[in-house]
Amino acid sequence: MAESSHPIPAEQQPLQQYEELREAFPFRWPALEWIPYLKRILGVWGVLALLISPLVWGSFAGDWGHFASGSLLGANALLSLVLMHLYLGWAYIRRRLVQVRIPYEESGWYDGAIYAKSEEEVAQHRLIVSYQIDPILRRVRRSFWGVLGLSGLVALCWPLW
Repeated sequence: MAESSHPIPAEQQPLQQYEELREAFPFRWPALEWIPYLKRILGVWGVLALLISPLVWGSFAGDWGHFASGSLLGANALLSLVLMHLYLGWAYIRRRLVQVRIPYEESGWYDGAIYAKSEEEVAQHRLIVSYQIDPILRRVRRSFWGVLGLSGLVALCWPLW
C-alpha cells in the first residue's frame, strides 16, 4: 500500500485493515473460489460434528437417528457461529471503507479524531466494496442460510426418527 498523506495511524486505515483481513485466517476463506471455500467450510463442519458427537451420544445412546440428527444440528449451530464471525469481520471493514468520515484514535482511546476522506479515496474504497467485499458478504450470507435451511429440515424430520 502506498504511503498516504492523512493522519490516521497505519493500523487504523481502512485500506490497510482490508488488506490485513484479506490475508487473515479464516477471513481469507470466503474470497477463495467456490470449491476450496466449500472444502474448508465442510472441513470445519466435519471437525465440529466429530467434537460434538460424544456429547450427543451421551444423550441419545443407541438411538441412531436422533444421534445423527443431534450431531448434525450441533455442528450446524457451531458452524453458524463461525460464519457469523466471518460475516461480522467483513461487514466491519465494509463499513469503514464506505464511510466518508472515519473515526480514529491518534495515540489512545482518550484522543479520538475524525478524518474526512478525499473524493478519490471514497471512490476507490467504494469500488473495493462493490467488487471485492460485497461478493464475500453475499457468499457468507448464502452459506449461513444454507446451514440454517439444513438445520430446519433436520428439525422438521426429528419426530420421524
